[in-house]
Amino acid sequence: MDTSVKSVEDVERYLQVPVLAVVPRDVGVLHQMSASSPDAEAYRILRTNIEFNRPSQDANAITIVSGGAGEGKSTTLVNLAYICAQGGYSTLMIDADLRRPRLHTFFDINNTVGLTNYLATALPLEDVVLQTSIENLYFMPSGVLPADAAGILNSRRMSELIQEVKSRFDLVLVDSPPILGVSDASVISSEVDLTLIVVQHRKLPRNMLVRVRQAVENVGGRVLGVAL
Repeated sequence: MDTSVKSVEDVERYLQVPVLAVVPRDVGVLHQMSASSPDAEAYRILRTNIEFNRPSQDANAITIVSGGAGEGKSTTLVNLAYICAQGGYSTLMIDADLRRPRLHTFFDINNTVGLTNYLATALPLEDVVLQTSIENLYFMPSGVLPADAAGILNSRRMSELIQEVKSRFDLVLVDSPPILGVSDASVISSEVDLTLIVVQHRKLPRNMLVRVRQAVENVGGRVLGVAL
């Protein structure tokens, strides 16, 4: 009766996209651990496979989605961003999960001014992009949470923001809410170049994972692959 995915082969068979990395369960936050942490290697593999699988150097805006909450999406994004910054890429993290933003908690940063303020007012980009304590790593918090999250993301100002940051940074990683149940993540997938799906081992049934991929492709998004 258990139809959840249990292996790399399961994911690739049912989703028809490559598994770019297998990350240990309950992995820590790398920038709070020692540089020689064995968990870091999984993210180096992920970084390398993203490099080889993305269609061009210009395809540098990537959103990270999952089917449900608690699958490790935000942790994956923070750790991948850290590894990319370590590798010399100027990397921007954008917290576009306007329902339960979490990225600011990894860096002890206040999230009262950020993405929503930029989208709703004429604030310059410099006011909402913060340099973290890690070299090459920048962060745009979520800002004040709006009543209509999907509406504010599905705006011309959001499209212009993505184009602007793509030209200023080597890599832009966008966190989004779970894609099943709310439309925000689909909107973000349509704005960026590529979508990385985070799948937690033995959590969601296969048919729900197929729906995650379809939710991305239905809005014209492109699935890059899966982090398991």
